[in-house]
Amino acid sequence: MRLVHWLSFLLALLALIAVVVVQAVQPAARVAVPGLGTVPLLWALGFVFGLGFLSGWVYLPGYAWVLARERRAWKRERARMEAELAELRPRQVEEVPRIPDRPVPDPDEAGA
Repeated sequence: MRLVHWLSFLLALLALIAVVVVQAVQPAARVAVPGLGTVPLLWALGFVFGLGFLSGWVYLPGYAWVLARERRAWKRERARMEAELAELRPRQVEEVPRIPDRPVPDPDEAGA
């Protein structure tokens, strides 16, 4: 997907550079358009660029839907991992380490 975005950006940038170069070299350039006769090149390129921009609006809701779906999956995974982490945390930390094979010392006898 990123490649498509970068390619569309580069194509738009190249179109802009082409318009600037053509306007600098031949400012009164005209193009024959069927049904309209001849129109300035800048108008024709602007119309084509605008049409491409509007066609991007067809693609945008689908991409937004994919991003929302990925975000929901990420949130579910994060909640699952946080719950797993909470289970792994010790409930109570022992202040005095106890050796497993010895009996638990009585707190009353420890002071005597």
